[in-house]
Amino acid sequence: MAVSQAAVPGTASAPVPFFDLKGQWRQIRGEVESAVLAVFDSQQYTSGADSGPFIGKFEKDLAAQTGGFAVGLSSGTDAILAALMALSIGPGAEVITTPFTFFATGGCIARSGARPVFADIDPDTFLLDIKAAEAAITARTRGIVPVHLYGQMGNTAALAEVAARHKLDVIEDAAQAIGARDPAGRQIAENARCACLSFYPTKNLGAAGDAGALVTRDENLAQRFFQTRQHGETTRYHHAFVGGNFRMDAIQAAVLTVKLAHLPKWNARRREIAAYYDRRFKGSDVKAPTVLPGGHHVYHQYVIRAPRRDALRDHLVKNGIGCNIFYPKALHLQACFADLGYSAGAFPEAEKACAEVLALPVFPELTDEQTQRVADAVLAFYQ
Repeated sequence: MAVSQAAVPGTASAPVPFFDLKGQWRQIRGEVESAVLAVFDSQQYTSGADSGPFIGKFEKDLAAQTGGFAVGLSSGTDAILAALMALSIGPGAEVITTPFTFFATGGCIARSGARPVFADIDPDTFLLDIKAAEAAITARTRGIVPVHLYGQMGNTAALAEVAARHKLDVIEDAAQAIGARDPAGRQIAENARCACLSFYPTKNLGAAGDAGALVTRDENLAQRFFQTRQHGETTRYHHAFVGGNFRMDAIQAAVLTVKLAHLPKWNARRREIAAYYDRRFKGSDVKAPTVLPGGHHVYHQYVIRAPRRDALRDHLVKNGIGCNIFYPKALHLQACFADLGYSAGAFPEAEKACAEVLALPVFPELTDEQTQRVADAVLAFYQ
C-alpha cells in the first residue's frame, strides 16, 4: 500500500476516527436509496416462514457468497438464540464457549436455559482453545460455540472432530467473520451445524440498524430456522414448537443486498490496511495479530497486544487517534454469571488478553494518510 506523508502525532491534523460510516454512505447512497424506496413502494416490510421478495433476495445472495442456505433474522444475538432453540438446546444442557467475546455469546446460552461453560483461549489468536474446550466436556454438554473473533476462523476441522466424537452440535458465532476462511480454506458453517452472523452497522457487512442471519449446509435445519423465526409456525397459526419473533425487516434486507455486492472489496481494503500495520509494527513493542497459516482473516477489528495498554490508549486519544478495547472484562467475571462459580484466575489467558488488547482503526474508508498517522502515533508512544 502506497502511503503519503502525514503530519506527526500531536499536530493540528484532523482526528482519525475509530470507525466512520459516512464515507461508505457517500459511495453507495444512490444504490441504497433506490433499494429502500422499492421497499416503501411495495409496502412489504416483514418476513415470516415465507421471506418475501426483499428478504428472499438477500438470503439468496448471502447463500451464494457463503454457501449452503441462509435465513435472515433480526440480529446476530437473535441468531445465536434461535440456533440454540432450533436445536432444542435448553434447560439441563451445558454449552461450552469462550469467556473472551461479546456478551451475547454467553448471554444467549443462558437465555436458552442452558448453562454456559467456559474454556480458555489460545494466547496467540484469542480463539477458543480446542484442547481446553474438550477438557470441559461433561455428560451434560450438548454443544460448543466457538467465536471467530475479530474476523479470524480457527481450525474448524479439529473442533468438528472433537464434536463428532462426543456427539455435540457446533454453532459458530461468526458475527465478526463474514467472508473469512479457516486454514483449510473452508467458509463459515462448513464444519458446523450452523453459523450465526451479525449485521450490526459497524460490522464488515452492516445494516441500517440491527439484523442478522443463520447459515447452514443442512436444508432441513434451514427450514427449522425459518420456522423458529416465526414462533415455530408450520402453517399460519399452527405452531409445532416454541420459537420467537426473530424476523428480518425488508428495509434491512434491501440495504444489505446492496452492501453485500461491495463486501469483497471492503474486506480486501481491511486486509490491505492490516498488512500495512503489520509491516510497521514488526520488531516493535507491539504484538500484531497472529494469523493462522492458510487462513483468510477479514479484520473486523485489528487488535494488538500492547504493553502499558491503558497508557497507550490515553496517548492515542490525546493525539486524536480513535481506538477501543474489545473486551475489557471476561464473561466469567461478569456479575450476572457469578452463580456459575468462576473466579479470577480461572482462565488466565482470557484475563491477560482483557488487560492487553487494543483495537486500532481498520475500516475500509480509512485513508493511507490516516493509516500512517495511526501507526506513527503507536510507535511514537514506545519510542
